[in-house]
Amino acid sequence: MNRAINTSVALLGLGVVAAAASADTIAYTSFEEQPVFTVQYVDTLDAGIDHALLDNPGEPYVNWTYNGGELGFSSYYRNTRNDVGLTDGDFVGTTDFVGVVGAYTDGEQGFEISDSDGLMTTTLDTVSLAGYMNLSVCVDFFAQETGWEEDDYLRIWVTVDGSTDLDLINTTGSDIDDLGIEGAWITSQISLDGYSTAQLHFELESNSSSEALYIDNILFKGTPIPTPGSILLLGLGGAVLGRRRRNR
Repeated sequence: MNRAINTSVALLGLGVVAAAASADTIAYTSFEEQPVFTVQYVDTLDAGIDHALLDNPGEPYVNWTYNGGELGFSSYYRNTRNDVGLTDGDFVGTTDFVGVVGAYTDGEQGFEISDSDGLMTTTLDTVSLAGYMNLSVCVDFFAQETGWEEDDYLRIWVTVDGSTDLDLINTTGSDIDDLGIEGAWITSQISLDGYSTAQLHFELESNSSSEALYIDNILFKGTPIPTPGSILLLGLGGAVLGRRRRNR
């Protein structure tokens, strides 16, 4: 899967006519590495107590450990409704179910949260942004079209430098039905310029199986910062090119 996005950047001054640069993918996940299961995930812990969710054999993955490819992630449940949470069995975790979304935006799998009867949050590994400029993160999300209640909400955000939260979308205080975000894939993107680390989270609070959030194609991107040596070489090349043109 080719995740490099090529661009051209013009460098002016010191005899540099132009130079090519690339907007690289620093880190990513499309939830393609995990096996998928068509059964529901059943939380075996106490729904009355906030806790980290565990992976169960033969059930969809709600956690994943980085192994050199896609970002790892972990999931957490919070008892916000004094309800059964995920102990009754719910469609959450890595999935290839397309009955609602039609298709995923990258690959054949994505991540689903639905009917959490509380708050389920999934957090990705922290990404180092060192050595890059023109930084951004983008996420594709799909909110199922249904009758959401006012106390349902979804949120996608990134924590930068370990302390500051930047929202890509946050429906807290609004009725999702009124926001025009249901029934289609939407790409949300935010700049990360000026920060050194970033960690993405997404969560859903709902209480119905038809209230579902799907996530796919999470990309952290940036342009490598030129080293002093490469800038000098570009400058020398531009100066030589200029002299050749003057000698013609």
